[in-house]
Amino acid sequence: MEISNSDYKFRYTGIFSLNYFIQGMNQGIFTSVIPVYLFTVLPSVDLAALSFMLSFVFIPFILKLIYGILGDKISSRRFGRRKPWIVGAASFSGLMWLIITILLSINPLSAMSIFTYAGFFVVLGIAMADTAMDGFIIDICPKELLGRTTGMVWACRSVGIIVGGPLILLLLGFVPIFSVFILLGLITIIFSTITLTVKHKPITKDINMVSNLKVMFKKRENWKVYAFSFFMAIVDGVIFVFLALFILIQLGFVAAAGATTSILEEDISLYPPQAVITFLTGIGVLAGAIIGGTVADKKSRRTAFYTSILLTAGSLGLLLIPLPSTISLIILFFAVLVGSSSGWSNSAFSAIATQYSQQYPEAPSTYYSICTSFINLGTQIGLIATGLVFDTIAGVTADVLLIFSIIFLTMIILSSLAIIPFLFLNRNLYEIRS
Repeated sequence: MEISNSDYKFRYTGIFSLNYFIQGMNQGIFTSVIPVYLFTVLPSVDLAALSFMLSFVFIPFILKLIYGILGDKISSRRFGRRKPWIVGAASFSGLMWLIITILLSINPLSAMSIFTYAGFFVVLGIAMADTAMDGFIIDICPKELLGRTTGMVWACRSVGIIVGGPLILLLLGFVPIFSVFILLGLITIIFSTITLTVKHKPITKDINMVSNLKVMFKKRENWKVYAFSFFMAIVDGVIFVFLALFILIQLGFVAAAGATTSILEEDISLYPPQAVITFLTGIGVLAGAIIGGTVADKKSRRTAFYTSILLTAGSLGLLLIPLPSTISLIILFFAVLVGSSSGWSNSAFSAIATQYSQQYPEAPSTYYSICTSFINLGTQIGLIATGLVFDTIAGVTADVLLIFSIIFLTMIILSSLAIIPFLFLNRNLYEIRS
């Protein structure tokens, strides 16, 4: 089935967004729901084993370049080169949730091992489906819609990650957790199959991946894009780690003298207020993605990028203002604003990166997976750098609010570094109107 720009339907974005949201929930459940479940069913939880579990489970996302190459190279004559990977890999993840449920019902005391090893395969299927869906969007979405489309789906995945887990925790008061696992598995399968209704572009010729990879890694312009990708995501992982804890301190749910991330993880009673914070942050992510994507498509990619930098710096800067806990609505509004800065940045970045990817019609998924590899690297470096700053300042002062202020200032500086590689990008290659 051939598809032209005029054939792209709004419902396609809806189908992609639903799938990205479920993919996000599949990731978020491991960082929020599973640890709580382990604390309730096991006589004791080894925090080192829990850390290993989370590290091991998310290994598949490091290998996205491999999935990109496979998705570009291997295709089906009838279903194209994206749908088999999306439906097959997502269905595999859905079936793994059913297997996890069966294994837990047989031997609940082996929950840590079950989630560690079976969880790896859940995330493997999600990572493969995610990579194929990135490529699918690049294949069929006109550049005039790239900002809004990619921004929206990225936002839905982020919302799935940050809101899905706490939302499930709230639902556990009404339904058994095994029902949640089964339901998540079923909707992962069902939503992936809906992508079969989206038209695709068939690839009839053999694709020379070696030649494509050589160009992608040898061309100087591409390394500018990779550097841009690295710095655009350098505070993404930090924002949501520290934001909820900071607001809980500001609202008086956590004593400032003892505010550490371990309190947030171990005290289950904190999850209801945390769920409210993450829900509002998720609303901000969606709003920012929609507005930022519209600016990228209707105005310019350049404008979308610079306004995203300003919004990130401005929203984090507002957190530096000391406010009494009685002004809770203003503090919660700051959470919405920080979330919107993340969604806006995702829209600006994805519009630029996906348009660069369209220069390689034989292997757009491979190119974009390289960009996302640098995104993941930037996120990890950002977490490490901010953690070092946190530990260093905490060794000098016990003033928690001062520590957070320095953290947020560090985040403003790090996020602004994306301006440097952006200035060297070829405007004619990413701008919607050259």
